[in-house]
Amino acid sequence: EEVCERHTNILVTICLVIVLIYNPYVPSRLRPILFFLFSICLANLFLERDHLAAFATAIVITKTLHRIYIITLTVIASSPSSLFLTPLSHFVPSYSFTLQQMLTCDGAPPDIADRRRRAFTSLHSKWTSKWPKSLQIAENLKFSYSDLRFASTNRSFFPFREVLSNWCEPCTVVSKSDHTDLIDIDGVRLIDINGSYGVNVAGYERYKQFLASGMEIVKDLGCVLGSVHPLLEENITILKRISQKSEVSFHMSGTEAVMAAIRIARFNRRKPLIVLFGGAYHGWWDGVQTSPGNERAPSDVLTLKDLSPWSMDVIRMRSAEIAAVVVNPIQSFHPNSPPPSDLLLASNVRLAKESAIYSDFLRQLRAVCDASGIILIFDEVDTGFRLARGGAQEYFNVKADLVCYGQTVGGGMPTGIVCGDTRYMSRIDPHLPLRMAIVVGTFAAHPLLLAAQNQFLKWVESEEALTAYSRMNTNIAKFVLDTNAALARANLPLTIASCSSVWTFLFSKPGRFHWMLQFYLKDEGLNLSWLGSGRAEFSLDFGAKEMSEVSARVVRAAQRMFDDGWWWDVTAAHIRWCLAKEFLGALRRSALEIFGF
Repeated sequence: EEVCERHTNILVTICLVIVLIYNPYVPSRLRPILFFLFSICLANLFLERDHLAAFATAIVITKTLHRIYIITLTVIASSPSSLFLTPLSHFVPSYSFTLQQMLTCDGAPPDIADRRRRAFTSLHSKWTSKWPKSLQIAENLKFSYSDLRFASTNRSFFPFREVLSNWCEPCTVVSKSDHTDLIDIDGVRLIDINGSYGVNVAGYERYKQFLASGMEIVKDLGCVLGSVHPLLEENITILKRISQKSEVSFHMSGTEAVMAAIRIARFNRRKPLIVLFGGAYHGWWDGVQTSPGNERAPSDVLTLKDLSPWSMDVIRMRSAEIAAVVVNPIQSFHPNSPPPSDLLLASNVRLAKESAIYSDFLRQLRAVCDASGIILIFDEVDTGFRLARGGAQEYFNVKADLVCYGQTVGGGMPTGIVCGDTRYMSRIDPHLPLRMAIVVGTFAAHPLLLAAQNQFLKWVESEEALTAYSRMNTNIAKFVLDTNAALARANLPLTIASCSSVWTFLFSKPGRFHWMLQFYLKDEGLNLSWLGSGRAEFSLDFGAKEMSEVSARVVRAAQRMFDDGWWWDVTAAHIRWCLAKEFLGALRRSALEIFGF
């Protein structure tokens, strides 16, 4: 009987060795359990029964302590916002200012408050007469178009919302574009520095040509889906050349492209975890949002700190669990911070960094992923074809395993694309036929999309485009220098910083009204997105003349804002004290309401 039991243990041990070492299809979650069983079986071959329990207990304690260490290291390396902000968002009560409270919320004296009141009233009167049609449409849409209501609400720190709700609605209702200008339904021209959320890289006049030429190509086909258009092959060839990858997958938006990349990464690596970095935006899908705005708390995502050696250690130590690391290269602009918007400007909290440091970080990350068998994904939905013709891979000189594109690559049509090597793009398991990764989309290769996209891709590979990229880099460097020099001469607390054609406004002194700048910029004829002064983007048709005009308008807007008293001298400590009093007061009122007092 003992011999039979011993032979059984030997057989089980050999089977476990084969499964653990030679079978790559064992899910990573099962491997620790199998390893534990292997250790017990192996010990049973050499230890007496009374020693076996002690050995098993030692293994369990050792593995438990090791796991505690890994989790502790992960917490240290995690972005604080991913750990605390979402739970905190369920407890921070709302509160609102009256107009008088708003005007004096930073402790401004009566004369400054009066100056602000006059400016506030004057700007409202001016907008009412300047944009009557736009304001009427925006007001009507608020009650039936939830997207606009959300965007309008999130243009400033929340205590200001109630006062602003009946003030200057910044919604732009446009009927025409002309070069770098938008023309709204009131006939007002605005220079567009929004970039249509990153879509407009080539310039609106070129996108009109792409769309018109594309429609001409497919006008006899119509909306035929399921079959493929001949242009698909040429588009894929160009995309493979630009991305330097061997396969291409089409989707319907940038968010869907990221969803697809993460799904196939998990499928091909057979691991559950995805690593993101603090503050990065990868679309509104709840599987990648670990900050406020998502009621689901993803348990299979690690949100780590950018530029941190702790993060590298976590990736190495948890490589058996991590399928992929996802990077949004625009984070080089503001590491570990959320996408800059005026919603977040409770004080002066906006920063911008040099890209050189981030290049080193990406190279280290590439090496760690290679050594650990982890897929590196670049989310280039915004940066693809904007930072450079070859996107962030070219700009930072770091190659990814999977690259997600969107926005501009559609030639003016909505799209999402994933490019990658064949070994990472597979959706069917050749050894397990029932195991697959389902990634599909109805409009993913719509004929009109393919035709407009073909026009864009041909243009982006042209000498004309190459010259435009080079000219942009030269012009924007001069734009930043000239604008900052003019702001400094006027002694204004504002600077700008850029990462290629993406740029932002930075504030050099504390204040509670930095968000007000977006309204002065629009009044000077500059169109921004709902992120306000957080991010602006030039298209490649902006020349030195257009940038010079933008610079002049930025300086005028800042000077007016300063003259109207919104940048009154106040310390960061005083602002923190004001915020603390407001939050505590709101908490007290909320508690009294809960308990019926």
